[in-house]
Amino acid sequence: MAIKWYPNRVFRALLPPVDVIMSRDTVKKLSGVADLSGSALDVTLTPNRDWRIVGLRFDFDSITSRAWSAKVVGGRSVLENLNDFLWFKHPQTLPQKITLDEGFYTGTELATELTTQLDANAAFAALGITFTVTYDATAGTFDIAPSSGTVRYLEENAMGHLPERYSIAGHLFGFNAGTDFLATITSDTVVAGLDSESFIIDETAGDTDLSRYISDPFTLSMDEAIRIESTSVAVVMNYAIDYQELPLA
Repeated sequence: MAIKWYPNRVFRALLPPVDVIMSRDTVKKLSGVADLSGSALDVTLTPNRDWRIVGLRFDFDSITSRAWSAKVVGGRSVLENLNDFLWFKHPQTLPQKITLDEGFYTGTELATELTTQLDANAAFAALGITFTVTYDATAGTFDIAPSSGTVRYLEENAMGHLPERYSIAGHLFGFNAGTDFLATITSDTVVAGLDSESFIIDETAGDTDLSRYISDPFTLSMDEAIRIESTSVAVVMNYAIDYQELPLA
């Protein structure tokens, strides 16, 4: 799950029953238009909540043959101030808050984002340290390694103010406990499936349908996205996903 609730940090009020019902019944739409004659399509669509897909529609403006697909992708959704930062410390620095940009990430993309933010940290950069972060899809673990020396992960920064004391993004990487100073920090908990892909439609070649519609409903978590891809071909593609956002439990 993308969000880990800390009782001392976040207080949630229960939604009124009518709001819960309405949030389940309201159908929203994610859609777009792509001219494939200039370039291939690769777009990922996801809301920031658990969601139920109630319809997928794809329309093409000609019967020109094309290869395209729609699939469910496993990853993690990063939401501002809900699961977007974690704490690290070098022996020569104070604890450093590392904040991730909001968005949906596969495991490999999440490793790249953490690398970017660690390298952008002024205190680590002043020591001449860069980082390598990798995701092993087979083992379901992340490794974080500084270019020299050691660092430690802080599940809780005792020096921090209460609202920002916990590493609320740590569990995204399988970090659920603080570590000692290490040359490589490895996930203590497996986070499998973050680079997984499951096809809904897979037209590898020769598809000439003008329209395709899927009405079988299926439920996805906020850690799953819909990815639409197509080769470059002289066709305009319209795509739309009808979905319902599910209330937080």
